[in-house]
This record gives sequence, structure tokens and C-alpha cells, in this order.
Amino acid sequence: MGKKKVFISVGEVSGDNYGAELVKRLPQFEWIGITGHKMEKAGVKSIENIKNISVVGLSEAIPKYFNIKRTFKNSVKTLKTGIDTVIVIDFPGYNLKLIKEAKKLGLKTVYFIAPQVWAWGKSRIKDIVKYTDLLITILPFEKKIYEPYISKDFQVEFFGHPLLDIIKTEETDLSFRKKLNIPLNVDIFGLLPGSRESEVKIHLPILLKTATFIQKVFPNIYFVIPTTPNIESLVVKYSQNFRNVNLRIITEKTFKYPSYEVMDKSKFSLITSGTATLEAGIVGNPFALIYKVSPFTYFIGKLLVSVDYLGLPNLIAEREIIKEFLQNECEPVKLANYSINTLLDRDSYLKIKNELLNIKSKLGEKGALDKIADRIDRFVSTN
Repeated sequence: MGKKKVFISVGEVSGDNYGAELVKRLPQFEWIGITGHKMEKAGVKSIENIKNISVVGLSEAIPKYFNIKRTFKNSVKTLKTGIDTVIVIDFPGYNLKLIKEAKKLGLKTVYFIAPQVWAWGKSRIKDIVKYTDLLITILPFEKKIYEPYISKDFQVEFFGHPLLDIIKTEETDLSFRKKLNIPLNVDIFGLLPGSRESEVKIHLPILLKTATFIQKVFPNIYFVIPTTPNIESLVVKYSQNFRNVNLRIITEKTFKYPSYEVMDKSKFSLITSGTATLEAGIVGNPFALIYKVSPFTYFIGKLLVSVDYLGLPNLIAEREIIKEFLQNECEPVKLANYSINTLLDRDSYLKIKNELLNIKSKLGEKGALDKIADRIDRFVSTN
């Protein structure tokens, strides 16, 4: 009997990270799907790369509409080629439609990383329950949302957060600085504009202008931007207009874990909303959250979103422990003033650091990925 054939679908860099870790732990299956470069390196046969379908918001999706439509058609076609199980990771706008098609074909389905229905899209709960056989949540409060729907056809599991296993660094402070030619006696400041092209185009010019203001107060500070292959050329392009800033751009060519190294080595960071804010929260160094989208997307989002905060650390804490700069607040002068004041105020700085320690303690223990892989192995292997 040959290997079980599993289709896996992700839509963004964070999903690629989770997917790659899962695939590494389950080499007994044949993997095919929608991937990022890490999943491809882990051995998944790719029918499409996430850079061609990853978007945020409605207006941002229009330019990629035909890519998304073509990819979906190819995905459904692939499901008919002897696939046993479909595993989808977050990205609900696409993946919910995909598992619906999978169920029509009689395939088993796993939703790993439940969509954030607690933030918006509560109406999606019905479809998630209907089209998912096994749902794996990664936040402590999510399992309770789905417990009333548990049945023989719908199971829910929580094993802890995979990021506790995924987040790693290899560099010492000394080796990191040496590779980047950054002096020992100066502070490092992280700039994380997001993992999608649409995010970088909006956020990076704001962050680079912010850096020019901060550098006037701290002339010896160094700014470091971690990049992924899909945004590297865009980051370099925008940065060329800010040659007066003490700036370093790092990639996986030089560092195995660029983002985590920056979060770990930076005294303070400005980070685009998303998984990166929880990653930074686990690493534990203070930061502020930024986010800006088109006015139309923001207007629609305000109508749909039902939570008080955007950042995962704040949602878990149920209060604002990380300052959020959203939409019109996300502008260079305000970002610079807050960053400068936090760096100068030791009490405020240490308070943020302590709050982040509490967040980490709420996410469970290490080893979640091994438990998740074991559960999926048993699910896929059972006829």
C-alpha cells in the first residue's frame, strides 16, 4: 500500500511556517498543495506559491483575483487525483471554500489553526463545523467557542501554541552585530513591515520615515528589517530612498531565522499586526503594533470586527499591553514619539516586558507541534 496523499493549503507566511513544521513531522505521507518556500523545502509538491494569492482586504484582492480563481480551480482538480485528506491552515476566505469542495468529494478534512471567528466572521462557525472533521485551535479561548458543536462528525483539539516550538534563534548578540557590522555599544531597533507585498507598500515608507525622526534623537541607533523572499526586492527598493538612516536588511541568506533574530536583538520594534506580534510577545522584548489598509477596507473592517484590539497579545490579555497605532494613528511622528518616550522611560519599558512574560505563560507548554502531528497522523491513518 502506497503513502496516503495529503493536500495542504496555506495563504500567508505564518501558515507556511506552521505547515512546514507539520510536514517535517509527518514524512510518512505524500504532500501536495499551496505552499510558501519553507513548505517546498520541507518536501511539499507545490501547485501554487502563496505570493501569488496572499492579500489583505477587499481592494487589495482585486489585482490578484484571477490568480486566486485559477489557483482554486487547480486545487479542486488536484483533490480528484487520489487525495485522502485535506489540511487547511487559517486563510478562511479561500480555505473554507476548499474544504467545502473536499467534503463534496468525500475527503477527510482538518482545519489546523482555526479562523479568528471571535474577531469577525462569527457566521463562519456554521460552515467550519459543517465542513471540518477535525479542528485544531492554537489559542486557549478558542476551543470553548466550538465545544457546543462537538459530535461524531466534528472534533476540536487544543494542544498549546505551535509558536512556542517554532521560535528559535541561533545568533548571540555579538555574532548578530558582527555579521551586520553594528557596534556593540548601540541599540538595535526592529522594523517589521509585514509579510505581504500590499502591507510592505503601505507600512515600509511610514516605518522608514519614523526611523529618520528616531535617529535625530538617537544618532547611533541601528534599524534592522527582516525580509522573506517574496518581499525582499520591494524592501530594498523603498530603502534606497533612506540612505541617511543606519539601516540593515537581513534575509535567510545570512540568518536562518531573520525575524526572530531581529525581535530578540532589538531593544524596541515596530511590528505590523499579525502573527508577528504574538511571536514578538513570546520573544519578550517591547514593541508597538502598527496597521494601515485602504480606507475602503478599513471601513468594511470596522463594520465586521467585533473585538476591542487587533493585536493578539492584547486579545489574550483582554487589555492593551501593547500600544496599537491603527490607520490614521499609524504615521511617522506619532510612532517616533512613542518609541522615543518608551526607550527613555525605563519604568514603562520594563512594564511592557513583564506583561509579555504573562502572555507567554498563557499559551501552554512547548511540545504542541509534536502532539498536533501525532493527532493528525492518527486521523489520516484511520480509514
